[in-house]
Amino acid sequence: MASSDWIETIGVDPEPIMEEILNKGINKYDAAKLVNNLIAINLGQAPRRFNFSSPLPTPTATCTPTFVRQFSHQDWVDGESVVQASESADDKGFNWRFNAIRGDLDNLHADTKTLFTCLDNLRAALVHALEDVAAELNRIDTDLAGLGTRVLPQTPWHYGIVDAPQFLGVREFDGSKVTMWQHENNVFVLPAVDTVGLTNTLTQHINTGPVMVDYTASDNNFATDLGKGMTVSQLIAKYGSNPVGDGRTVGQVLSILPPDATFQDSTSLVNSLVTVEQGYIRSTVGSLDAASAVTGVTSTGAPISAVSAGVLAGSVTGAPTNLQSVIAAAGLGSVSDIAALSAEDLTSALSKSGVKLSATQARQLQVAAKTIAGVAGAGG
Repeated sequence: MASSDWIETIGVDPEPIMEEILNKGINKYDAAKLVNNLIAINLGQAPRRFNFSSPLPTPTATCTPTFVRQFSHQDWVDGESVVQASESADDKGFNWRFNAIRGDLDNLHADTKTLFTCLDNLRAALVHALEDVAAELNRIDTDLAGLGTRVLPQTPWHYGIVDAPQFLGVREFDGSKVTMWQHENNVFVLPAVDTVGLTNTLTQHINTGPVMVDYTASDNNFATDLGKGMTVSQLIAKYGSNPVGDGRTVGQVLSILPPDATFQDSTSLVNSLVTVEQGYIRSTVGSLDAASAVTGVTSTGAPISAVSAGVLAGSVTGAPTNLQSVIAAAGLGSVSDIAALSAEDLTSALSKSGVKLSATQARQLQVAAKTIAGVAGAGG
């Protein structure tokens, strides 16, 4: 069996171990017995016995104190004792006493040094012993973990964030309104949310595209940063407090877009705003009826895309007072008629009828038309 097979099976390769044991002078019989026991232990077929790889040191004579005080002072008597440096017949003198004290201090220092050396050795041995204990506890934990398989509780419900699902529409299910969304191979059904005071909200949403057309045309710095690839969050941080002309700010308008989105130019930005607004209108219960009220369609079953184009005049900043009548005179009878034209063709058509719009105004009119006409596909 190859070494890799042994390691995969029992976790070790016995051949190098056998050679090492034989090199220690142990005979082949005892060496084979030791290796067999090792294999059995690793396979879980024999009880495993724990031993420290390096046993803790036992008390030794080198770690016992040896200090014995040698100095003993004979008291002097005031007025009687003769004190001198050298030793005399009656007294050992100062020099002997101080040398004896120094000798005792040296011996005490040697004992203290031995004490710290023994403590250091004991600490090192204790660290190795605790490492052995930790390794054995980990092996026991591995053994216990292998006794059974953890089964996670199963649930039919799955949680997660769905990225950019496609809206399918609003349907009635069991007497309640629901929204339906397509994502990959799945269709999600979610509770619908009824709206309160939708008329004003819808008006504001429909007009977001046109007001951003006007703002991007008037703020060159914004248009430049947009073309440089600034994300929505970066644009909001820099221009978010700037007003866009209808009471809202740039930050409020751009907040409906993904924060990390970037756009090549103002046209792609406005187109994204229009797409988001159309989804908002189509996905809200009652929004189609509200859109009809806002745009002037009141007859039952009338498609939103067929609404009179004249109602879009209010979306144009600084629009001529006769714009609504000129639109009708130009043969642009419905919103879908305007949405089908480019801004240049729209300017040309209205110019022939007596109204000259700037490129920005024509773009505002076209964007407003596309927003409303795009809702028609949801049953408007």
